[in-house]
Amino acid sequence: MSFTPLRSKSRNLYTWFATRPDLFESERSPRKTTTWAVLAGVMLILALLVYLNPLATVETLGGRIRGGLAIAAAFAMPPVLFVICVVMIFVAARRWRVKGGGVLVNPVIHTYSSGFPIEQALAAIRTGSADSAGVIAAFTALQKDSGDDRLITIWSSDADRAMYVGLIRVDGNKLWIDTEPFAVDPERYFDAKKHNQAASLGHTTTDGL
Repeated sequence: MSFTPLRSKSRNLYTWFATRPDLFESERSPRKTTTWAVLAGVMLILALLVYLNPLATVETLGGRIRGGLAIAAAFAMPPVLFVICVVMIFVAARRWRVKGGGVLVNPVIHTYSSGFPIEQALAAIRTGSADSAGVIAAFTALQKDSGDDRLITIWSSDADRAMYVGLIRVDGNKLWIDTEPFAVDPERYFDAKKHNQAASLGHTTTDGL
């Protein structure tokens, strides 16, 4: 079965996750929901303070003549930001998890150039825990590459020993997932964050991390 390229709105695999309800399910992140709810509450309180005390607000900002745009912003921005925060609770507070399993996190994302030998890096990642040094070497090479027209992003769930690797192409302001992301064999699952950290520190193993 061929894979149809997917346009993505962000530097992650959310667009692909949404096409695989057999593997993944979305939910609202409690942390993100709380954050946006708190911000919405702050904006609501600020808006009430401004609208219940209009004269005091104007005077605080230097009067109608001197205050100018600052006064306009004081009256307009709090309600606008309140609405944005409420919208973000439903739009930006989403996260994904393995269906029936743990939450997926994104411990590794690197940019690289179109000429980078990415297949060698992917081969090392597929080998996984069977060749930790190879994985670290692959991450080291990715970190040293200065390109930014391609992205490699790794998502994993420690509890499920699940790992998914995807490549994203940057095309101007558009992002595309041209090839279907692949899963690393659970028996070769590795701690991507530790391996990436080891590469950043110039180590060849994850010992001591």
